[in-house]
Amino acid sequence: MARGPDRARRWATLAVLAALGTAVTTTNPGIVARVTQKGLDYACQQGVVTLQKELEKITIPTFSGSFKIKYLGKGQYCFSSMVIQGFSLPNSQIRPSPGEGLDLAIRNASINIRGKWKARKNFIKLSGKFDLSVEGISILAGLKLGYDPDSGHSTVTCSSCSSHINTVRIRISGSSLGWLIQLFHKRIESSLQNAMTSKICEVVTSTVSSKLQPYFETLPVTTKLDKVAGVDYSLVAPPRATADNLDGLLKGEFFSLAHRSPPPFAPPPMALPADHDRMVYLGISEYFFNTAGFVYQEAGALNLTLRDDMIPKESKFRLTTKFFGTLIPQVAKMFPDMQMQLFIWASLPPKLTVNASGLDLIFVLDTQAFAILPNSSLDPLFLLEMNLNLSVLLGAKSDRLIGELRLDNLQLPHSPLFAADIFQDLGFA
Repeated sequence: MARGPDRARRWATLAVLAALGTAVTTTNPGIVARVTQKGLDYACQQGVVTLQKELEKITIPTFSGSFKIKYLGKGQYCFSSMVIQGFSLPNSQIRPSPGEGLDLAIRNASINIRGKWKARKNFIKLSGKFDLSVEGISILAGLKLGYDPDSGHSTVTCSSCSSHINTVRIRISGSSLGWLIQLFHKRIESSLQNAMTSKICEVVTSTVSSKLQPYFETLPVTTKLDKVAGVDYSLVAPPRATADNLDGLLKGEFFSLAHRSPPPFAPPPMALPADHDRMVYLGISEYFFNTAGFVYQEAGALNLTLRDDMIPKESKFRLTTKFFGTLIPQVAKMFPDMQMQLFIWASLPPKLTVNASGLDLIFVLDTQAFAILPNSSLDPLFLLEMNLNLSVLLGAKSDRLIGELRLDNLQLPHSPLFAADIFQDLGFA
């Protein structure tokens, strides 16, 4: 199947474009994943359940201090073996922060803690158990979102944090002399409240850097589809936050598993409509599909073998030398009453263009016809070149995507004259 001068020019042009493509740099995404406030609210609800379980696993360090009672002097106390009995987060919200990332707000949270206490004044030693109730916890934290340009992973840091506790109440039990502790419980509660308030943001900042950021680093940014291609959905820019939503700007690019190289074209700018009714919106540009066509065509995977037994029996088109003999008498003379086989392949990557009404598709196909000899070997008959223009009109009906496929144009450059007669006979031209 020799290629003519025009075919050689097409391949030379493609090679030049591929070389130029290595110099193309852009931050336009192939896919935009938009999460609205509704989506963030849902994620927050699901996250709070997990967060509460994680918070209940927190190990609280021993808390100790000193006290002074009139006429009795100074003593020491210690609260240890503290275990969280319950953690309530009734009012939590995540909101986009324009130009920054996300704002996390937790209000009216409460925590119940149980543990052991002991106190000492000279030779007097007291011990028992206690219940601690912390109420009205408020946390405001800013999460700055970025991305690692080398790996395409999202990054997150705690850019700001403030906290407040309304009340801390302690109930002492387990000793007949527990009333001594009750004498200075207000001071202990105040000390605990100050210590916990200063510790909250330290824990939040540490959790973001030691838990959340490492988790982001483990998230995959590519996936293998088959033996030929994979998809790269790494970030090409930091997540973009506005007052109403958070956009993830993803590469959205197919790549070859055998030899990865940039495609010879760049993604166009893409804008999503300003809708907020859904939790998540996904915008996919033509770049995503065109990189798929490029990769599979380069790998030689866009081909089809067509035989007569694959054609509906009611069709008047048959893949036999008898049928083609009506158009090319020498085919029937040289290969009488034989089955035929067509090998169809894309000689150039297919191109998809998105427009207001739907999709436009352009295919450049070559078709090699063979006669199937009695010994099952193949004898080449002729080669067809086809330029095929299709359009897909898209619409929606009852929340379903519907489409109509149309053949807009079919050209047969440099193909035998009988080829046009074949397609006219089939109703395609």
